[in-house]
Amino acid sequence: MVKFDLKDRKILSELDMNARMPLTKLARKVGLSRQVVEYRIKKMEKQNLIFLTNAIFDSVVTGFNWYRVAFRLLNIKKEEKKSLIEYLKNHKYIFWLGEVGGNWDLIINFICKDIFKFNKIFEEIIEKYGSYIRDYEILIYIHVYDLERKYILNEENIERKYFFHEMRFNPKVTLDSLDKKIILELSKNARISNIELGKKFAVTANTIKNRINEMIKNKFLLGFRLSINPAIYGYTSHMLFFEITRLDLQKERELINYLKTITNITFLVKHIGRWRIGMEIETKDEKEFQDIFVDIRGRFSDIITDFEIFPLFKDHVLNYFPEGNLI
Repeated sequence: MVKFDLKDRKILSELDMNARMPLTKLARKVGLSRQVVEYRIKKMEKQNLIFLTNAIFDSVVTGFNWYRVAFRLLNIKKEEKKSLIEYLKNHKYIFWLGEVGGNWDLIINFICKDIFKFNKIFEEIIEKYGSYIRDYEILIYIHVYDLERKYILNEENIERKYFFHEMRFNPKVTLDSLDKKIILELSKNARISNIELGKKFAVTANTIKNRINEMIKNKFLLGFRLSINPAIYGYTSHMLFFEITRLDLQKERELINYLKTITNITFLVKHIGRWRIGMEIETKDEKEFQDIFVDIRGRFSDIITDFEIFPLFKDHVLNYFPEGNLI
């Protein structure tokens, strides 16, 4: 476990939902020099505390859909599992790849044009690695919330920021070749400057700025945030799925609104499929997670009919607009 002080936590907190913040502005906010802030960020990246800086795209706006698959593996050796993970890490349609425990081994989120493309991708994986797959579960995304990590500074009474993926197709929003190039670069490093992007594509920094602003205006680009590895500073990460068969939409909305107030929940999803509500929860220990879980079940026992819990060990991939959709 890596120790980090209050200044580090302030840097993480500021960048969590605004990872593209200029260093000069960040330095003023945390009360350090620009050089010291830059040094601390690089140190946290080297320690793998900061995993990625992400551009948060709602790709459904431009006609792409999100799918989630949980795989349970069987009779797979260490080297064979490594080969499977490497194959998936290089897959051009994967948005997120997580290695988990409990009843499942891998959770994979795909972004692709439609159900037919998804089925083709799914069948290719089954054909290649099906002998190792004992079971699977498929879910379709409806809404997504990327939620601010308020727990970093224990800010429970301050209004919480979040990015809401409404996931509504807008036929008026189209992407040309320059847009796609910008998306590809921002997906690799959300902190790359407009000047750097302009030089790379032989356009002005102002042109880049205007393109990014247009994406934000159209709610296609929701913002920029950090992906951090909570295990590095001693936190555990769990995924929690709830089955809701006694469907009461008003009560379901109350559940979602309540979950948005829990500062340890960092990612909240509504699915079509067996597990109606899914979330990621980062806690200082197992007891804190258990307290949160018991509280949620107690408050909404009238609609929650089943649940599944599994620890999240490692994020291998996170890309809100996979490269295959830019071709």
